[in-house]
Amino acid sequence: MTIRKTDWQTDKAILTGIRHEVFVDEQAVPIELELDEHDPYCHHWLALLNDEAVGTVRMLNNGSIGRMAVRKDFRKRGIGKALLQAAMEYAKNQDWHELTLGAQDHAIGFYAAAGFKPYGDMFMDAGILHQSMRLLLREQRKLGQDSPQFLPIDGAATIEDLCSQARRTIRIFSHSLEPALYAANTIADAISKLARRHRQSQIRLLICDETPLRECRHPLLELSQRLPSAIPLRILPSDYRTESEDFFVLADSSGIFAYPNGAPENSWCSYHLPPKVRHYQERFDRMWEHAEQPYYLRRFS
Repeated sequence: MTIRKTDWQTDKAILTGIRHEVFVDEQAVPIELELDEHDPYCHHWLALLNDEAVGTVRMLNNGSIGRMAVRKDFRKRGIGKALLQAAMEYAKNQDWHELTLGAQDHAIGFYAAAGFKPYGDMFMDAGILHQSMRLLLREQRKLGQDSPQFLPIDGAATIEDLCSQARRTIRIFSHSLEPALYAANTIADAISKLARRHRQSQIRLLICDETPLRECRHPLLELSQRLPSAIPLRILPSDYRTESEDFFVLADSSGIFAYPNGAPENSWCSYHLPPKVRHYQERFDRMWEHAEQPYYLRRFS
């Protein structure tokens, strides 16, 4: 048996034939669900036994593995395991952060043996019960590289990580630099280091309400007071914001941490999502143009 990496343009007919035999003919998956728009852009692997194609698997650039198919007469020979190992090795060589997949209920043990862990509730896909599973390849996510969106367990730690990895720009839009998210000294330290690193650094803090900041010592406020030109802080007038406005942190042109107004527990994050980050950057810049400098929050000597 050999495993060969291929692509849709080269082996479309062979890949389609194996998957049609397994999913459409054997499992009664509708053909319009079996083929999708991702195939031309995926990484594909073929398993060959005496030069006969007997199995395949694909993987998206976001680390999502799917369409694992081994022809019925060739199962129980380690072919699926070899295909999965080939995809995993490729991801490791590319320094990807994690792999995800949706395992059919009968295959959960197969993926668990390879190190995948289940998460979330089971769900139906094409009439078949599935379980979401993931495999962590390395601990820390990398800004500008790891694109899958995720739900942060610790919002403040995620913001600190984004700020510490930023190389040029940080934009923070919040209600009032909520202490639960922004008051850690480590976040202020990361932002301070970027501000002092080089003149091209651009850091902007935009808030909606300055009242809570009058009543406490906040590391980011004090940092802005010490370095007002490098880390300016502005207040957005109420006329230019809505109750449903998302708050967010943008790191360079890749990273984003966002949460709905008043609901940090519903936050989401990605370390590499340029199109959406560009959209949020444009929103931030429009608001920044209308924002005002809070003269009464300056510290006078």
